[in-house]
Amino acid sequence: MNGVLFRICLANFLLVVAIMMQLASVLFVGRIEGVSNHSLSLAIAAFSVGLYVLGPLSSFLVVRFQRKNVYEASLLVLVAISGIMYFSRDVLSVALVRFLEGAVCGLAQVSLGSTLLNDLTSSERRTVSDYYFAWSAILAVPAGVAASYYIMPLTDFHTVLLVSVSVLLLSVIVIVRIRVPFRAPIHVSLFSCDRFWQKNDFLPFVNLLLFSTTMGMFVATNLQPLSFVFAALGILVAYPLRIMVFANADVRAEIVTGMILVLAALLIPFATSNPASLHAAALIFGAGMGLSSSRFLLYFLKMIGHCQRGTAQNTYMLSRECGYAIGFVLAFFVPNPTLVAIPAAVVSIIFYLAVTHPWFLKHNDRYFKFREV
Repeated sequence: MNGVLFRICLANFLLVVAIMMQLASVLFVGRIEGVSNHSLSLAIAAFSVGLYVLGPLSSFLVVRFQRKNVYEASLLVLVAISGIMYFSRDVLSVALVRFLEGAVCGLAQVSLGSTLLNDLTSSERRTVSDYYFAWSAILAVPAGVAASYYIMPLTDFHTVLLVSVSVLLLSVIVIVRIRVPFRAPIHVSLFSCDRFWQKNDFLPFVNLLLFSTTMGMFVATNLQPLSFVFAALGILVAYPLRIMVFANADVRAEIVTGMILVLAALLIPFATSNPASLHAAALIFGAGMGLSSSRFLLYFLKMIGHCQRGTAQNTYMLSRECGYAIGFVLAFFVPNPTLVAIPAAVVSIIFYLAVTHPWFLKHNDRYFKFREV
């Protein structure tokens, strides 16, 4: 991994950590203060809805104002929005702030992952770069939640917000030091799906959305700080595991294994409530999350032409993030979320084997080189 790629992945990691810290702190405070499930669901769903708001404008903005400038400006706006949340006192205002955060975060992700990442990477290394970028976001999810849940009991909601703002500013500093060659603006329509949504990835989108929903429900029902530490360790274990175990395996093996591990993590709490077993479930969940989510990215990338991989990267991000949010929301309304998550995970596995993979083999844009990463 070269220096530029490392900085982009680090900036993405810090961005997602900051966003997850704020999400976890809202849930933590809401449950302590007895906020209704409907209100908490509104705050969570607002962010996911916001992700789509600026999407049709994103291509125009990153071309008109330069991609690095758009990312830096987006994060500074996120800092300002976090300041508004600092003074928010009711659920509606928090939901509105979360909606604005989703809109600006979506634009930041487009400028960073869909544009800067691919523009600053040589063509033969772009699949690997996209893969590292996806891993940085996957690892940031439990890291951000764990950080929030460790800080909250020691301080308060406002301190978590201040720490998350510091993390956002650190992400800006990381990107500021990257030199981006000037590129003359080209004519781009004001509204378009370029860099935002790739219709050819619809089936992988649905499959990952459903599976991410099960992962969101698992996270929502295991809100213990140490569990997220073990989940992060599981993700770290998954990376060398995929190299040592799946290097020459069938192309479906990694995703199916990851899905089965997540399913196993959902089943463990039924067998025992022993704390050690629950931590083991979180570790297994993290490994399954890392193996399945990252490998799904290649399905998105290979369904399109080489010049559209940035759009595929963002479509993948939308599927994953919205799935997490749906899982969180369902966990608030279903009496026993695990009883919903388990069949959903089974359906995800069947859907992948019976629909997504066969359809992909028939329609992919070019030779599917799983060995690229």
